[in-house]
Amino acid sequence: MKMKKYMLGIMTGVAIFLLAACGSDPRKEFSNALFSSKGEEYNAASFEMKIKDLAYDGDEGGAYVKMFASQLKDMSIDGKYAIDDKTDAMEMEVTANLFGEKLPFQFVGDKDKYFMSTSFVSGMLDLANSFDYPIELSKSDLNKLKGKYIDLAEAGDTLTSGELDKKTNSLKKRTFTNTEDSKMGREMKKLIESFDKKSFTKDKDVVTHTFTKKEIIQMLEKIDEVAKEDKDYKKSGDAKEMKDAIKSLKNDLDKMDVKISINQKTKALDMDMSLAATDKKDAKMSIVMTMAVKPQKNSGKIKMPSKKEVISQDELENILSNITGTGTDDSALNDDSMDYSDLKDDPEIQKLMDEQLDEMIKRIEANPSAVTEETAKEAREGAKEIFNEEQMKKLNDALDKALKAGTV
Repeated sequence: MKMKKYMLGIMTGVAIFLLAACGSDPRKEFSNALFSSKGEEYNAASFEMKIKDLAYDGDEGGAYVKMFASQLKDMSIDGKYAIDDKTDAMEMEVTANLFGEKLPFQFVGDKDKYFMSTSFVSGMLDLANSFDYPIELSKSDLNKLKGKYIDLAEAGDTLTSGELDKKTNSLKKRTFTNTEDSKMGREMKKLIESFDKKSFTKDKDVVTHTFTKKEIIQMLEKIDEVAKEDKDYKKSGDAKEMKDAIKSLKNDLDKMDVKISINQKTKALDMDMSLAATDKKDAKMSIVMTMAVKPQKNSGKIKMPSKKEVISQDELENILSNITGTGTDDSALNDDSMDYSDLKDDPEIQKLMDEQLDEMIKRIEANPSAVTEETAKEAREGAKEIFNEEQMKKLNDALDKALKAGTV
């Protein structure tokens, strides 16, 4: 199952959220609330995104994928951001809540540069430890990172500050805010107001509409149509990306619904997104996500990092290279003599092993010419430590059959 189609759906949903600058006809009330320039009075917001449900039913990846999918159900992201229109400065704090651990990210930037705080390192270490991979940095190294930032352009290796600024400016040209001065915004507003009137509702101050897969495709096609008037559109590669996105949405997703509710007074926005897809192997995956955004006002000045607070990519890499294991070492992790005997007596583990073995055998049978004496020997040596006798017999039989086929 390719995750790209799901990321496409997620990004499309988030893009619809970003359309907001946060009548008797509910369509007009909804579009006015979505595109209202009055939202400019709010220069900050708090937000929260959650995965409410994530299900996978297929053979690819076996039980591990299903188990990982079930754990992701508890994942959430929350944070806040603020914008200073006078200086083009922006700051954002994001916390990813993964597997019971918090992974913090902090960003700050202006029209020239963007920086990321090194505070994510401590969260990264906690997350690694939660997976029983005990690693740590010395206190002196952690102190070196305290209150420091890295230049995102430098950290991107191939992305220079100039290229980043060019991409940012290119995006600004096609924003959906201030619809009075934007053809893109006016065309999108007109399109939304052409959708089925019955699908728009109003309850007190809250207007709601659920965008269907068909409507979202129409919106993307309209974006592509208007954007083609920009001579830089094709040069930036956005045209091909949009074409691929529309094609993938049409062919890869069975369902995509994005429900958006907007409070006309507070500009608060709530989004529910549901995706479902089936691949060529009949593996099915579905995801339900929610996002809530509450606009706010920020009167504080956004402070850019000083030169002393910025460390180079090389400095960060040197510090991270000092990460050490606690309670074990690399030799122990690479030790072929580690005892896996307990796994062979665990029924739940063995069920997983059976599924993985079946997957291995399917791949061997599908491509026997790839099996050589050397690769077969390596497979047998590695597998005997974790597979029981019955499992090893099945694997050996499959390898022997493949080797015999290759000599015919």
